[in-house]
Amino acid sequence: MTVNSAVWRDQLTPEERAALGRADEGVAGATPDVLVVGGGILGVTTAAACSEAGLGDVMLIETGRLGAGATGGATGLLIPEPHQWSDPEPFVDLERAGLERWRDLEQSVPGGVGLVELDWLGLAPHEGGYAAHQPRDVEWLNPGQVDELIPDLARPMEGALIRRQARVNPLRAVARLAAGLPAVTTGVAAMSAEIRGDRIVSVGTSAGDITPGAVVFATGRPPVLDGLPLHIPSDRVKGHLLVTEPTGIALPGIVAPLATQIENGQLLAGGTFDLGDESPTVQQEVIDAITDGLAAVLPSLRGVGVAYQWCCFRPRHPDRRPVIDRVPGLANAWLTSGHFRTGILNAPVTAAVLSRWIAAGVPPVEPATWSATRFGAR
Repeated sequence: MTVNSAVWRDQLTPEERAALGRADEGVAGATPDVLVVGGGILGVTTAAACSEAGLGDVMLIETGRLGAGATGGATGLLIPEPHQWSDPEPFVDLERAGLERWRDLEQSVPGGVGLVELDWLGLAPHEGGYAAHQPRDVEWLNPGQVDELIPDLARPMEGALIRRQARVNPLRAVARLAAGLPAVTTGVAAMSAEIRGDRIVSVGTSAGDITPGAVVFATGRPPVLDGLPLHIPSDRVKGHLLVTEPTGIALPGIVAPLATQIENGQLLAGGTFDLGDESPTVQQEVIDAITDGLAAVLPSLRGVGVAYQWCCFRPRHPDRRPVIDRVPGLANAWLTSGHFRTGILNAPVTAAVLSRWIAAGVPPVEPATWSATRFGAR
């Protein structure tokens, strides 16, 4: 769920905006080989991967518009290497594979997916202070080297530079991937599932029943459908973001925890963790805290104008790792959920895992890490 207007939609062409509201006919009575439920980045990349893998007729349905949930409010940053300091090794491996898959899509999708290659610079780290295992190819910078990249910092800072990370406009990526899908219908909600034995034989929707061969649920949080006995703990975490008015500042890509340089001299900042705030409104005090933080590091940004401000709710499981699994007890249904901070980054590799699993019965590497049943003892 995204509240207020993020910058991403205004960057799209009219054709890309129209793709987000695509509404093909023929939902009622449809019999796709693969039905994907959910039109965020996970759902769209999964539908694209299944179609590319030759899994037959692929249909995607989405309750709202494509990218209307957490996808449309995400930063779009594709930065696996900094996660070496915070995430377990299997997760970092997934993230690295995700970035490589994004690079593949940039080459294979007509017109590309809007991938922008850029570097990541973390400010004020201590060389021995991040973690025992350092990211690959990290360059430690002294304060003088940092000052050459970012003049006029409020105080001298050390830095850690990681090259060849990336970002995307998440809505542009969704629109361009969706343009190649055979069947997409927005404004259709999945409401129920009919199960016989170990198979879903019918999915009831607001536009009629669908009889799929296989189903993938990519709904952010685990799906809640009548007739689908699925109990996976999850919650959501609110976060605020903003984009400044054009500035004269030229950052060397992503500067953590400050901001990311985007188009037209604007800066993308935020990504807060507003635990306990379930209000679907932008909190001005949080926006003010973000701009105050910018000025504290770069005094020339004091009084900078805010062009866009928004908040979104990111789905999360208790251990902060996603689920990528078959729906427990079912032979023809899969789900992926709870990608939290890395849904954009992980989407294409998660999609590749799911399409391969459906096609050849091959589960992901270290399947217990992503299992839907790993919370059973909690």
